[in-house]
Amino acid sequence: MGPKAEDPCAYPPRGLCREAAAQYLGVPTGLFDELVRSGQLPGPRLLSGTAVWDRHHLDAAFEAFPIAGGSSARALTATRLEPAVIHHPNVYTPETLAKRWRCSANHVRNMIKRGDLPAFRSGGRLLRIRADDVIAHEASNLR
Repeated sequence: MGPKAEDPCAYPPRGLCREAAAQYLGVPTGLFDELVRSGQLPGPRLLSGTAVWDRHHLDAAFEAFPIAGGSSARALTATRLEPAVIHHPNVYTPETLAKRWRCSANHVRNMIKRGDLPAFRSGGRLLRIRADDVIAHEASNLR
């Protein structure tokens, strides 16, 4: 057999197995499992019964973790001690969702007001949209 032809579209995989997802984030699989169980990282999608983590969802969850140092380190300690105050990283603001959908944040807020998109208030005032609701909305509005 000759040498393998290289893929002309070199790209990272979208779906990752558990071990690859943990490696992608640079954490041991035990910690990865703990973060998934606690809701700090997204759960897998099931593809024909196989658990596969979406790299884009892992990226979004990773961005929500605090940066080490200063008051962020204190927030991380508080998260470990008080599970009730864990910030769920799999949420969008109207602004971040507007970037994803290439529309205005006001359009997203209007969708929420009309009841077209579920949302909740964080801290009594800040609007947040769960990633699962975004995915469900996108799936139901495929053209």
